[in-house]
Amino acid sequence: MTLNKDFSCVGGLDKHIRIVKEMVLFPLMYGEVYAKFNLRPPRGLLFYGPPGTGKTLVAGALAVECSNSERKVSFISRKGSDCLSKWVGESEKKLQKIFLMAQQSKPCIIFFDEVDGLAPIRSNRQDFVHASIVSTLLALMDGLDSNSEIIVIGATNRLDAIDPALRRPGRFDRELYFSLPCYNARKDILAIHVKNWKQKPPQKFFAYLASKTIGYCGSDLQALCAEAVMCCVRRNYPQIYTSKSKYHINERSLKVEKQDFLKAQQNIVPASHRIAVAPVKSLSGRIQPLLQDSFSVIMSRLEILCPTGMLTSDNITGKATSRSSSCSRILLCGEDSSHTRHLGPALLHTLEHLPCHILDVTTLFEETGRAVEEAIIQKVKTARHTLPSLLYVPDIMSWWDLVDEAARVVFTSLMRGLDRSVHMLIVTTASCSHSNLPSEITTLFDEHQGEVYELRPPTHSERQSYFRQLFMKANSTNDDLSYRSSAEIVSVAPRRKIKTEARGRGKLNTVRSDNGISEIKPKINVKREHSASGEGSTSKRQKVHGNIAKNHGLDKLTEEQIHNLMQRVIQLTENWTSQELESLYASLALLIENSQDDIYLYVNECLTHFQEGKNSSDSEKALVKSC
Repeated sequence: MTLNKDFSCVGGLDKHIRIVKEMVLFPLMYGEVYAKFNLRPPRGLLFYGPPGTGKTLVAGALAVECSNSERKVSFISRKGSDCLSKWVGESEKKLQKIFLMAQQSKPCIIFFDEVDGLAPIRSNRQDFVHASIVSTLLALMDGLDSNSEIIVIGATNRLDAIDPALRRPGRFDRELYFSLPCYNARKDILAIHVKNWKQKPPQKFFAYLASKTIGYCGSDLQALCAEAVMCCVRRNYPQIYTSKSKYHINERSLKVEKQDFLKAQQNIVPASHRIAVAPVKSLSGRIQPLLQDSFSVIMSRLEILCPTGMLTSDNITGKATSRSSSCSRILLCGEDSSHTRHLGPALLHTLEHLPCHILDVTTLFEETGRAVEEAIIQKVKTARHTLPSLLYVPDIMSWWDLVDEAARVVFTSLMRGLDRSVHMLIVTTASCSHSNLPSEITTLFDEHQGEVYELRPPTHSERQSYFRQLFMKANSTNDDLSYRSSAEIVSVAPRRKIKTEARGRGKLNTVRSDNGISEIKPKINVKREHSASGEGSTSKRQKVHGNIAKNHGLDKLTEEQIHNLMQRVIQLTENWTSQELESLYASLALLIENSQDDIYLYVNECLTHFQEGKNSSDSEKALVKSC
């Protein structure tokens, strides 16, 4: 373990460092205070969480702090596998030797990394060797006196694999969860990794990069910075890959730029994404005119339903202002599937500081041979271990009819057992109206307390704002972009991250994708490709912008024709769902991009075709309901 990093080299874990100091350093350094008030100092502390979140790093920084303090504190670090031996009784002797060494050099801290390998769950199917080791460790921790000045710290990423006998006060008094870093934590981690660089990218770019690295742990961000340096070397000295002799590299000429980080991000797969990819994404600039108001209403309701501080990374103070006796929960339903495709992932993006646990059809059936009831119980139990947390149940009806009655009863019983003392937010989506949901689901959400939000079809003004992005001329780009940039700011006060992203997205450019559908991308991407990176020449930049203006088919239409098309689209799409509007938008964008003749005629024919298809679909739905 490296002992050259103190707590100042640990980013995004200020609360964890404060707790570690209170429970580990202070009892060892100020033991007289505990003795005066007859307090029993803690004996153990357990670190758990996903891999790469800083458990071992905090332990190493703690060792440095212990060596730098006025009262020297010894630090003994062992891996769980270091104490194991193939000889019977040898593992127990190693453990006893470690505790004897700690007694001789107290005050002392014993750190067991990967403690699940040392003290797994004892069962009838397990060999007696591990059971004897666990029993020895329990006896040694119980043998520590209240004033023995010895503290044991364990670290694991498999909390359920540790023997339950260790997880009680007197042994491991406190369990400290290390979650994936949030937006502010990722900025701090990136700043620490580049603080010794002579030429650093601007701080605004790190704010943008932190917003685009959701799901990255501390190790992923460290690997991202290392890969960015290698990308810089490849860009400036490509000849080192073909040279047989050592090539002289001028370190002063190496400057890691924005393009290096963006290219490195394409080469890095986060550790959390290698196991399962959470559907986390913000509302895109195109879809915001349709769903921005609904998203703001949902966030306003959550501010009432959730305890104070839960929607931010602050400490939870007080209880929810809702009169409901259950924990915070909300149901997003409606015939429109936008709650599952857009609103649900946007909520996860906004509440990224909460550990997210997903309960969907894939997690229920991902392990062959495991009962569905067991999967549901395990998921809820894991969510309760990481409070405050978020349990996301997308499209509950996709698996509700697939499972048997026992699984449904288990799910509803667990949901009813979560009272308001459990700081958990349950977000559920259902692709049907509230009246068509089973009674077992509707009873879990109180409609009068604001726990049910049924998605309505977009209004006239929302549809007008949405299609205004499509029916605009090249010379009206700036006006329309200023309108969209003002709509992108989410009006939720606690979310500082959204304001930062809104400023980053304030200046947008309209670009064309390969399939011909216009997309709205941040200006930083365009600048990276053609300006900041130095890859594109001035002629290329002029050529790109020239093609955008040249291929804009609406330049061939008059203002009156565009106005007539807009009016027909708004009238045609009355009571259309967001998914149907997205389909129409994509078709019209592709038609406008590729049409060379009479665009006005082609667009009208396309609208007529969509209208006929919509009428036939509505007739079929009405016939099914009548039957």
